[in-house]
Amino acid sequence: MRILLHSYLLEAGSGGVKRNREVIKYWKKYVDEIIYVPLLGDMRRASEDDEFRKKMYNEIKSLGLEIPEKVSEVIDSEVIKRVPINMSKLKFDLYSNTTHYKINSEISKIMGKIDADIYYAQQEFPQMVDFLTKIAKNRNIGALIHIENFLGSLTEDFSHFYRAYSSMGLSGIMYAFYVTFLRSYPRRRKWVELINSGKVKFAFSVSEPLVEIYPFMRKIYTRVLKPGNAFDKKLLDFRDKGKEDYSVFYARLSPSKGVLELLKIWRKIDENKKLIVMGKFSDKKVEKLFMKNKPKNVEYLGFVPQDKLIDIVSKAKVLVYPSHSDSFSLVILESLALGTPVIAYKIPGIRSVYEGLSAVKLVKEGDLAQFRQEIRKIYDMSTKEYEDLINDKKLWEFLDEHSSWEKVALNELEELKKVVN
Repeated sequence: MRILLHSYLLEAGSGGVKRNREVIKYWKKYVDEIIYVPLLGDMRRASEDDEFRKKMYNEIKSLGLEIPEKVSEVIDSEVIKRVPINMSKLKFDLYSNTTHYKINSEISKIMGKIDADIYYAQQEFPQMVDFLTKIAKNRNIGALIHIENFLGSLTEDFSHFYRAYSSMGLSGIMYAFYVTFLRSYPRRRKWVELINSGKVKFAFSVSEPLVEIYPFMRKIYTRVLKPGNAFDKKLLDFRDKGKEDYSVFYARLSPSKGVLELLKIWRKIDENKKLIVMGKFSDKKVEKLFMKNKPKNVEYLGFVPQDKLIDIVSKAKVLVYPSHSDSFSLVILESLALGTPVIAYKIPGIRSVYEGLSAVKLVKEGDLAQFRQEIRKIYDMSTKEYEDLINDKKLWEFLDEHSSWEKVALNELEELKKVVN
């Protein structure tokens, strides 16, 4: 089988990119060829930066993927120079909703049709799926939906983004309007258009059944991938190394991940209880708000190397994770593997994966008082209660099911084969 991929593979820091790369490692053993067409933004950067161009080709080759010869022609073309770089959010969204699709058409004329058995976008962006429809020789086209960029309707979109960004005050509420109408709505509308045209055949999810969120997807083949994610089994070696009297949070530091709500939660937690925050901020405004409102018992470490992060999370009493936007959270999975219980909002993606595990306490989204109550319960546990919590039989069964990237990869590959057959 020949798979053509169009996905994020070069920014190895994010959870989604990590998943893409891990899955590909195992696919190489079981398929004839994996073809990779870089994202327009990467080809645009390669057109001006020879060092990046070499790095992109070398990195893709190191993953065992093949880049079509025509990609070089695209990189050297005048068309790719029309892809803007260093855009503001507004310009990016306006470009994404209009010009991007026109450039897809022009680039596809240079690329021509590429022969493959299946064409797969490992993200849900309709711009990527639209591009695949233009270079595909058959209808085996689809994507992995991470359920974050848009929901089922305008009302659901705005409610979701309001909860995610209202912690920023009036500017956050205005941003919720902006994201709803200039980002989510156009993306959902394009997806509906692609499906109704018969150009898309399938979509996968790592957490929730897609047709429950997007009724328009009933027209295509959908599946929840199980297991949808995995952790490195080496993390289990760091369990039972002893706990210290602090809590931890790590992720992309944005309002949608609850980083500003963390401060509201922690402001009313005992002063002798420390919270360690790790990660990079999504933008300077969020960082400024965080630093301005950070209580004394919150310590910000910035970006932390993996070995240090593992050590800190494994010794933490609890991971506090008030995220508004997640499907199958790798942060929660890794924390459980390291023997650290989790308190999180009961949002659909997290609930569908982790509900029923005693080591994951789910709180109504936005209920800061209940969040604090669950934190205090963890701290007030006896040593035996705490050990029983992180060594629960059901938790170990869950960890065993999600401790192999090969299992994740083979399951996803089997679903791709069903699409072809």
